[in-house]
Formats: sequence, C-alpha cells, structure tokens
Amino acid sequence: MTSSPEITFVLTSCGRFDLLAETMMTFLEHNTAPIARWIVVEDSGNDNVRTVLGGVDAPLEFLVNDPPVGQIRSIDRAYALVDTPYVFHCEDDWRFFRAGFVEESLQVLERFGDVSTVVSRRLGQNPGHDAALRDAAVEYAGSVAFRRSATRAGARWGGYTFNPGLRRIEDWRLPGSFASIGEERAVSAWFKQRGMRLAALEVPACETTGQLRHVDDERSHLGAASLSATRGNARPPPAAGAATIGVSAPASRNSPCPCGSGRRYKACHGRAA
Repeated sequence: MTSSPEITFVLTSCGRFDLLAETMMTFLEHNTAPIARWIVVEDSGNDNVRTVLGGVDAPLEFLVNDPPVGQIRSIDRAYALVDTPYVFHCEDDWRFFRAGFVEESLQVLERFGDVSTVVSRRLGQNPGHDAALRDAAVEYAGSVAFRRSATRAGARWGGYTFNPGLRRIEDWRLPGSFASIGEERAVSAWFKQRGMRLAALEVPACETTGQLRHVDDERSHLGAASLSATRGNARPPPAAGAATIGVSAPASRNSPCPCGSGRRYKACHGRAA
C-alpha cells in the first residue's frame, strides 16, 4: 500500500454550519492518513463558510456556489479539480469516532477492483444502506474486515454512495460526470449495472448527525459556528439495537465497544441493548 499523500479530501456542504463544524473537527481529530489536498464545496451561496472553518488546521480550498447548483453538480465541480488517484468524499452531517479508517479503506480499494467506494458509516441508521449489506459475508483485505454489497438484480442501492468513504477518481471519470447520470440512486444503479459495488468496513468509523436536518430546510444563513463547541462530542450515541453489523455485543458489557469508539460497550452501543 502506498504511503505517499495521494488522497484529496472533498466535502460538500449546504448551509448547515453547526453540523459542518462537527464533521470537520471530528474528521481532523481521528484521521491519520496523509491528505494532499482539501476541498470544501458550499452550495448555499453563503461565503461565511470560510469563517466557520477558519480555525481549521488544514489548507482548505473553498468553492462557494452562488447561486446553488445542487449536490451532484457540486461534486462534479470539486472532482474536476482532483489530481490525486483517490478521493475521500464527505458530506456536512457526519461524526467520526475512530482512527485508521482511510488507510483500511485504501487496502480494500487496492485489492478489489470491483469496489467502487469503501464507506465507514455504522449501520442501524439507514434501512436502504443496511439492506445492501445485511446478507453479505465478511471478507478481508489483509487484516481489514469488510463486507461488499449484494449483487441481486433490481436493487438500486449498493453500487455507489455519497456517504463518507474512499473512492478512485478514475471511477468518476467513467461516465464523464455524475450529473450526466442523475441523482444518487441513479449513480448507484449505473455502477451496479457495470458490476461494481460498495464495500463497508466491518468496524465503523462514523455516523450521520443530520437525520432530521434535510438540506431543503437548511437554505437559511446560519452565521459562523464555533469549532471549539464540537470538542468532546467525537463518540457515537447509542445504536437503535445491538444486533447491527459490526456492533454485535461482546462477551462482557465491560469490554470495549466493537464500534471502535474506545468506550466500554455498556457506555456506548450497549446502552440500547
């Protein structure tokens, strides 16, 4: 596996600056992989994003869409600037809670050419995502455990996703642009029809924080959020249940939680068990 900085970080945002601040802070707190370039696309037209992330210890490049163009065209705009083989794609409503996930994802991509992207989200938050992986067997890339999505005909999800994860820039270039295909489900179906599928790390590293904060409701100009206010929150809340892939109960409730948060199971995902 290469150790050179061949990864570009791309984050799409749309005015949810409090969620964005937590996303960026927790990624920086837990990421251990070298990042060659950092690109943030703000699709709300609000240039205050530069202030919100002004204290970040990373050389961020900002693209502010005014007027907004939507998620798909925002991604195309950012990816057109990428000159590294890999992209770690991120959205503005995620919380990261463990290290090593980018390096693990790279091992999977380098070994399995039919994997379009490697996601690191925990299951139990999105039924469609969970269904694509529920019946998949655990596989390994070296010591990295992961699951590849099912290949059953008819299912649109499982070929690609815009959830946080590592992917190859060359795969984006295959269709010419994502906008030429359509929205996220259509992009997923496009890749799946060509024999490609997503993979998910068996030990998750992030979770969504924006279930009740849809982008359509977030066009308001929220002003600058404080990055320091998100410190101390880089841990997962209780899962909906213990019997989710990658978060199964250990032998003892005093054992470390399998999600990788570093907390005891009883104080983490075991709260809901």
